[in-house]
Amino acid sequence: MIRINEENLLTFVIAGSIVLSIIFSVAGYLLIDWRTGLGIAAGGSIATLNFTWQRTIMQRVLGLELNRPTTYASFRYLLRLTLTAILLYFILTSGFFSLTGLLVGLSVVVIMIVLCTGYFAIQHKGD
Repeated sequence: MIRINEENLLTFVIAGSIVLSIIFSVAGYLLIDWRTGLGIAAGGSIATLNFTWQRTIMQRVLGLELNRPTTYASFRYLLRLTLTAILLYFILTSGFFSLTGLLVGLSVVVIMIVLCTGYFAIQHKGD
């Protein structure tokens, strides 16, 4: 059985988000239509990449001795937010993606974090 702990939590969240995106995309494609599956895949990819990018930024801010860590983090945050907004604009205006599927896909990281929280609660119930 896979054991999740503080050392591998973020890696598990990322890997689990990718797996959930794939499962939800296939289910959306098979159960609803191809636009829903594509929307879930796009949303899951964006959410997972955003989470990974934010993790990298925070590791750099906390691990390196930067001259201005606040400026560095703020600039990277605004860059990430801007690129995500532009990407979402083109996805939404293209007409190829389901809005519902996109929202489900954008939620995969949150779903994975909730699942990990539940796992930790059950794991440490007897402590």
